[in-house]
Amino acid sequence: MPLVQVNWWKGVGAAERRQLVEEVTETVARVAKCPEAAVTVIINDVETDHWGRGGRLASEL
Repeated sequence: MPLVQVNWWKGVGAAERRQLVEEVTETVARVAKCPEAAVTVIINDVETDHWGRGGRLASEL
């Protein structure tokens, strides 16, 4: 069933990751009309020096 991947900068705490997983799961289950147990959420913590935006590394912004 649905698989959602979130890439964000490393350093976000466990409470925020938990909230993200709960809210994304609820929304996807509602929209996809599937049970919440069928929704998988993967969070990828990315170092800012591995993330580019506007032609620059995020660690330089």
